[in-house]
Order: sequence, then structure tokens, then C-alpha cells
Amino acid sequence: MEELAPQAALDNIVVVLYQPQDVVNVGAVIRVMSNFGLSRLRLVEPAAFDAYRIEGIAHHTRPLIDAVEFFPDLDAALADCGFVLGTTARKRGTRRDRLAPKQAAPLLLEAAQKSPGTPSALLFGREDSGLPNEALDNCHALVTIPTGATNPSLNLAQAALVVVYELFLASQAEDATAGEPVVKVVQAAAPEPSGIPPRKGETPSIARAIELLQEDARLATGSERAQMFNAMADLLWSLYPNTTEERVAYSMSRLRAVLLRAAPRHDESRALAHLFHHLIQVVGRKKPQ
Repeated sequence: MEELAPQAALDNIVVVLYQPQDVVNVGAVIRVMSNFGLSRLRLVEPAAFDAYRIEGIAHHTRPLIDAVEFFPDLDAALADCGFVLGTTARKRGTRRDRLAPKQAAPLLLEAAQKSPGTPSALLFGREDSGLPNEALDNCHALVTIPTGATNPSLNLAQAALVVVYELFLASQAEDATAGEPVVKVVQAAAPEPSGIPPRKGETPSIARAIELLQEDARLATGSERAQMFNAMADLLWSLYPNTTEERVAYSMSRLRAVLLRAAPRHDESRALAHLFHHLIQVVGRKKPQ
């Protein structure tokens, strides 16, 4: 399967806003997308949407506004997506690769190029609380914008501007280098974001996984990953029938992070799901009702 050109790769990237609260921010994100070559916006449970008002905020963006997709939950919005990056400024208990926008952009672009027909996703959370931990469980890695310690949190539209701008620059840089592997950009030292960043000079593990993605081996989609993780949760219940929901959720968050760092392909996710189902049959126990 032939890789997409940089502009076509931008068309294979979706921006997902999870429970946006303010239509002004939605309009500002649409304006940013229009400025820097992105055209696909997905809204999950938006508090409000007013196309007329948005067009007044984001001039000359009617085609993009008309193409906005609406979803009842995050699983549905990511069901067809391969590579997923989530944005957060807060420290989290589960260890995941943390990327600055300059690191994240070429990875997202490369994943979109190598998976025609399987969109990559850039995920933003609510204005007041960001992304919940269960939303981050869908992400291969996290994006954190380096900021000052006094006020580290950015407005939704500001955060989108920074990350989307870097994505646009990455697409332009690849055009200028005539297809030179974009992963080389990731290996350069980058400003350390807040939270738990990679050590200076260290290539995040997810970068290696994307680099090795072959043209004929697309990443598992959100729905395929969900089947794998559901089977893994069932296996935990089979192994530990007297455990609690809280302990299973705690374990699953960490196990999901480990598997997502490996960026499983669609055939690998199916193989793991089949393995987990087989082990459940061997163990012979099911989750208590």
C-alpha cells in the first residue's frame, strides 16, 4: 500500500474534542484547523453547537463546519482510528510516553501516511478538566505542551493552535526533505514538558513502533483494540474471581498503556484477543455476576 503524501496525510488526521463546553472554543479550533490544513473535526457530547455562531467566529470555514461529525461517546469517535494521541497537562499515575508537540507532530503525520483509510486522531479534553483517565486509556501516547509552572494549563483553542501548528510544520518539513524519514525529527532533543517527560535524548518507545510500521500492516483500530482489551479484562476476572472492580480497572489502565506503547497491528490485536479467550477457557472461571 502506497504511503500518503503530506497533505493527504493531514486529511487522514481527525481532531476529536471530548465534551467541549463552549461553542466559542469549538469555533476557535475550527479556525486553527482551517489555518493549518486540517479538515476533519469530531465532537463527542458537545454542550452546544451553533453553526451560524461558529461561522461568525471562524470566517471562511463553512465547508469544515458542515463536515463536523458528532458522536455519543469517545469509543464511537475512535472506533475507526489507528494511532491516537491525547493531550494533557497533568501528571498521571499510569506511565505513558509523554511527547512535546514538536515530537508528537511527525509521529502523528507518519502514522497517518502509513495507514491510508485508517485515520489517526488528536484528542483534546474539556476546557475545565481536560481528559479523564479512562479517555487516556485509548491513547498510544500523550502530548504535553511545555509551559511555565505558575499557570501550566492552556485554553483549549490555545492548546490546539500549538499542536496543530507543529503538525503543519512537520508536513512542510517532509515536503522540503523529499520524503526523508520523519522519525529523525523525533530523535532530536526537545524541550521537556511538565509531568513525566522522556529523558533528554531518549527516543520515546512509541516512535520506534511507528517507525517499524509496514505498509501492509495497519494499526489496530479503536474497535479492534476494544475487543482485545475486553478479552484481557475478562481474563483478569477469570484469574482473580474474588478481586474488585477497582483493582481490575487499576490493572487494566497499566496493561493498556503497555500494549499501546507497542502500537499493535490489527492482526496482532486479534491474535492477543484470541489468546486471552483461550486462556479464559483453560482457567474455566468467569467474572462473578
